[in-house]
Amino acid sequence: MDTPQSTPDLAPLLADLNQAAERLWVACAPTTPGLVLDVVPETASTNTVLMAQGRRGEVWPTAMVAVRQTAGRGRRGRSWEARPGDTLTFSLGLPLHLDAVPGGGSALSLAVGLALADALDAGLRARQQHTDNAPVPPAIGLKWPNDLWLGTRKLGGILIEATPAPGLPEGQRWVVIGVGLNVQPGAAVPGSAWLPSPAPSLGEVWAWLVPALLQATQAFERQGFAPLQAAYARRNVLLGQPVQLWTSVASLPQGSGASSPATPQPDQTGTAQGVDDSGALLVHTASGLQRWHAGDVSVRPA
Repeated sequence: MDTPQSTPDLAPLLADLNQAAERLWVACAPTTPGLVLDVVPETASTNTVLMAQGRRGEVWPTAMVAVRQTAGRGRRGRSWEARPGDTLTFSLGLPLHLDAVPGGGSALSLAVGLALADALDAGLRARQQHTDNAPVPPAIGLKWPNDLWLGTRKLGGILIEATPAPGLPEGQRWVVIGVGLNVQPGAAVPGSAWLPSPAPSLGEVWAWLVPALLQATQAFERQGFAPLQAAYARRNVLLGQPVQLWTSVASLPQGSGASSPATPQPDQTGTAQGVDDSGALLVHTASGLQRWHAGDVSVRPA
């Protein structure tokens, strides 16, 4: 019989995130004046809350973090389960000019993933400078279009949503960037100590990520994805790998286990050749080189 997991005390987690919010307010004020930092003990989904905020015309930049999410969402409507204390779940909402940027929201997802991976690496390096004989953390990879990977397993995910909003000038949309990241050992990749001991708190990691996201979104709005193409390639876990492609949600296999005779077959297969300057996935298939955008296909390593 399985032993039920104990429910962590939310008060220390809430206090840790509130302290991080105070540090973030000071750090982000020069570049994002008026940033609202909202720490809540529980909500259904931080993305859902901020999307509703934008539709009401409340379009000031807002970062919301929840100790517990009861109805977290992932790409293509999948649920995102997170145990309080193990997983950092937060969203950043802000107005952006997306329509004029090549790749739009799909390319933004890649830029966000790269910013998160770089910020995590920088935070861990800075933390380990104070620890003697600290092991070098393994490289964080990026799986197109919206996942952070450690080795061959998912470490975190990104969900980007956008909507028109009252009060925004023409060409701008209210954009919400949701992040779920497995931080503590209970949620980390089995058999791999990717964090130093003791592990950083959720608040410490949140304080690493929000400034990086603000900087990345502001740069993306000005320059698009093209200047990031080479840096993304260095973390691209699919580059040069055989992949399977599904163009229908209904045919996509559930879970990440091994294939079986009952597993739906992919619509196409090929070899991933990286991403282009608009963030589209390039796959060499039997029909030649094809470009895929995030909303058109799901991809998995073969």
